[in-house]
Amino acid sequence: MKTQVLFLFSIVLLSLAEWRIPRCASLGRNCTVFKVGYCPGKLMVETSSRGCVCDGDCAGQYKCCVLGCKAVCVPTASPKPGVCPSKRGMGTCVELCVDDSECPGDEKCCSNGCGHVCMAPYTAKPGVCPSSKWGIGTCVELCVDDSECPGDEKCCSNGCGHVCMAPYTAKPGVCPRSKRGMGACVELCVNDSECPGDEKCCSNGCGHVCMAPYTGKPGRS
Repeated sequence: MKTQVLFLFSIVLLSLAEWRIPRCASLGRNCTVFKVGYCPGKLMVETSSRGCVCDGDCAGQYKCCVLGCKAVCVPTASPKPGVCPSKRGMGTCVELCVDDSECPGDEKCCSNGCGHVCMAPYTAKPGVCPSSKWGIGTCVELCVDDSECPGDEKCCSNGCGHVCMAPYTAKPGVCPRSKRGMGACVELCVNDSECPGDEKCCSNGCGHVCMAPYTGKPGRS
């Protein structure tokens, strides 16, 4: 008797499975409305109780998403602002997230070179890179973006490759007024970082050269 009951129960389960599988396989077919966004990998909000087959069955910004084998209307997920930091080499081969919706706060789901983990988005550091010196520096790629540089250093071009450099800061003082007429039409500097000591990169009326900053004469107001 017990064996017969188990057999009948197995038949019922198989029948249910056969009924559900084609129903699931038909979801999304013959749809003409596809809303922007994607179905979240992890629900962070309450879903609508309304069933659906296509996005057009859902109101507003809700999409028709399959959870298990049940299709319901859920708010669309959109990528969080910002970009993932660059990856160098391979990190741990784990999949701790599928999309940004599974990450807390403003963190994004990013590749670590092998798996995916939540990371703070890349933000460029303040300041600008010093101009590359005339000619070409060492042709090496020691960084990809500012996140790979220590402290306030930035990832800057050296004329051939990219290396970490302190950001450009204008030196104190002002350039002396160019003398009447024009100086030599040469470009010997681009900004103050290319000038020795406290000299600044100043216009000579035609080009740019390094000059000592202007200082008022003693006794003049």
